[in-house]
Amino acid sequence: MTLPIRLSVLMAGVLASACGGGSPTGPGTAPSNNNPVITSLTVTPFGVSGLTTISMAAAATDADNDTLTYAWSFGGATAAGPTATATLTGDGGVAVRLTVTDSKGGSVTDTRTVTIGTMTGVWSIAFNTCTPSSVFPTLTLTQTGTAVNGTFLQTTNYCNGTAGQTGRLDPASPATIDAQGNFSGRLKIGDFIDIFLTEGKMDATGRKVTGKPQGSGFGASTDTFTMTKQ
Repeated sequence: MTLPIRLSVLMAGVLASACGGGSPTGPGTAPSNNNPVITSLTVTPFGVSGLTTISMAAAATDADNDTLTYAWSFGGATAAGPTATATLTGDGGVAVRLTVTDSKGGSVTDTRTVTIGTMTGVWSIAFNTCTPSSVFPTLTLTQTGTAVNGTFLQTTNYCNGTAGQTGRLDPASPATIDAQGNFSGRLKIGDFIDIFLTEGKMDATGRKVTGKPQGSGFGASTDTFTMTKQ
């Protein structure tokens, strides 16, 4: 009498297996989780230290339709959400890192680099109409917010200046730089040289400013100055 009962139990197990019953991954096995995928990531590539608002935006998908969280880190600070903004400080490259995590702990990370420029530092300055073109007098500058201050040293005979002359950016006409990298100032050297540095623009490397000089023999439409960070 016991044989038919055992056969019925065995057949029930076979039918359950054939019909998809039971756990396909086996007892105690957790279902697999797909990590999120970052589908887009954009970051403002260049900014002026302490002035430019850097924008960050990203989108991601998850094959399991899990809830996603976005975590940004940059220059020692953090932010959350698919979009964020920050004003970064520094001189050179700043890494902006994004980590997207799903509700099961799966994650993915990607990084972009923002170039930050600052006027603080030592710059050479050259004027295209002066010779020798390979000789660059020196500006030692400090940027505080939008204000730029500094001193000038004429290292050799150059243009209308002679070796050993000193000068400065004139505080009576304060030099400035804005969030877009626009620079202007007034350079006074010795008793007679007075040059307005106008229409200056910092490039995307943060290490070069070009513009037009006015005064002390400058003023032609083709006159230019180039400042290069040392």
